[in-house]
Amino acid sequence: MKKAWVKALVLDRISNTPVVVLGIEGTNKVLPIWIGACEAHALALALEKMDFPRPLTHDLLLSVLESLEARAEKVIIHSLKDNTFYATLVLRDLTYTDEEDEEAALIEIDSRPSDAIVLAVKTGVPIFISDNLVEKHAIELEIGEDQDEEEEFKKFVENLNIDAFKQMIEKKREEDEEENDD
Repeated sequence: MKKAWVKALVLDRISNTPVVVLGIEGTNKVLPIWIGACEAHALALALEKMDFPRPLTHDLLLSVLESLEARAEKVIIHSLKDNTFYATLVLRDLTYTDEEDEEAALIEIDSRPSDAIVLAVKTGVPIFISDNLVEKHAIELEIGEDQDEEEEFKKFVENLNIDAFKQMIEKKREEDEEENDD
């Protein structure tokens, strides 16, 4: 698994859809994930560290976890099926006391990546992406010696196209199926 972070929250100009772009640690690769407008708004608020007098949905979930003596431990974005990413929110049961079996204190919850990412940003827990997703679906930002990484990323964002990304995913899926048939 590779550690990732929120590199940007952008708008796909063609489809007018928000995209969270995850940077992948130790590489020039990014993984764009198209998300809903409500989730993008929640993520934007979390990135800006804005507080509200009353809890929003993600704040409510964190309050529930705290009341149940649990906390978010990490987020794992692990697979892509039918152009939909899947994630797991890993929680830690803080009441579990058996130090010899620390894994038993972990609880895995199926989650949309967008919700899990918002919680990760709010709590500071790490985000991980499976090696398989990085290998097959991350996009390499080609940065030459004389190019600035920020400039290259701006070009990537300006040219972001959901249709091209979906075609790339479909092509890779077909290639994988052909390899498995052999």
